[in-house]
Amino acid sequence: MQTRECPVLAEEDRPLLDRLALGTSESAARVLGYLLLRESDPTFAGDPATRLDIRVGTGASRSAVSDALSTLDDRGLVTSTTVDRDRSGRPPRAWRAKWGTRETLDHLYATHAASLLERGVAVTDETWSTALDAGSVAGARPAGGDLAVGLNWRPNVLHAPILAAREVGGFAARDLSVSVDPFEGSGLAIDALLAGDVAVAVCGAATAVGARATGAELVPLAPVYQRAMTVLYTTREVFGGPLDSVEDLRGRRVGLPEGSEMGLLGRLFLSQSGVLDDLTVVDVAGEERTALEAGHADVVTGTFRDPGALPADDRVDVLTLADHFPLYGPTLVTTEDAVEARPGELVAFLAGVLRGQEVVVTDPERAVRAVATLAVGGAGRAERRAADLREATERFGESAAVADHGWGWHRPEEWRRLTTALRQAGLVGGRA
Repeated sequence: MQTRECPVLAEEDRPLLDRLALGTSESAARVLGYLLLRESDPTFAGDPATRLDIRVGTGASRSAVSDALSTLDDRGLVTSTTVDRDRSGRPPRAWRAKWGTRETLDHLYATHAASLLERGVAVTDETWSTALDAGSVAGARPAGGDLAVGLNWRPNVLHAPILAAREVGGFAARDLSVSVDPFEGSGLAIDALLAGDVAVAVCGAATAVGARATGAELVPLAPVYQRAMTVLYTTREVFGGPLDSVEDLRGRRVGLPEGSEMGLLGRLFLSQSGVLDDLTVVDVAGEERTALEAGHADVVTGTFRDPGALPADDRVDVLTLADHFPLYGPTLVTTEDAVEARPGELVAFLAGVLRGQEVVVTDPERAVRAVATLAVGGAGRAERRAADLREATERFGESAAVADHGWGWHRPEEWRRLTTALRQAGLVGGRA
């Protein structure tokens, strides 16, 4: 009887698997991570892994391993050979990672970035029936140059993937120089994009849909966060009791910032919930917390971070939009003209953002330091910012699409659902 040792993945390997999963499915990341870690073990370095080795090492099924190897082979991330294991019959196939960890990650991000550009074109065509052809950008490779990005607000932790990428050289490694320009809201960021002042904008998904409805030729490249972060919140003192459900809003005053992504999503939430006609909307003009504390509104909109800014002794109740309507959150968008004229730069940009997202998931404190160089308040409040970034990533950054394909993946059906909901509520066609 013969026995063979076989390494297996352990919990301490999770950080590497999380980095790899940004650019591919979780199952493929697990197989690729196993091959990389196996190669780094002196006992197994140079010894390719058979399908059985991989199944034992990853705990995955035969079909899952086969699918993962096919994906990794198609993307040029693994090499295969045959091995002689002192047995009769045909030598089994075996696999190794093609490169070391850093080079593998860089190649993974570059190929995933190209897939995201193709996906953005396909989503645009399937959702809004454009004349763009995904085949026209197929195989686009990272290209250097200068690229300006319009932010939907002053730099903050929700922009961490972009700002961290600049800090760690994610763009410079691809000969791309990226500048960031902050704007007062998603609408102004889109205006700058359409005027050609920036090549990419960060904006709310609902605002992007509203702009498309008015004829803007936008292309969604990747949701930075898979779910919108808008909430309705109040305190027990102001509300006069608990806010348990959206039905409790009937007859109340709800503060919304008109003309903003948050206000648009707040109205959509109230409309879809069937209570919009039974309450009073108060325009709080971007001063939601002040309106609540002054008693000008019973409930106000905000991001998931805002309720935490209330005094610690307040009893706060929160309704999270994403718990009821799973809509995309802040999204990277570009124009059809940019896709056709600058595909290589867009791929380089997306690959760089993936490098920044790697920092976000593995070292949020470092990502926060990158944000602090541009954010109002500088390096202060670092602990709170890191906590906010972790919560945003964990609560609003995950989805089945991400698990199956990697960071930033999105589906035409979800964009169509958002478009339909906004139309039914009469919220598209004007400024969002």
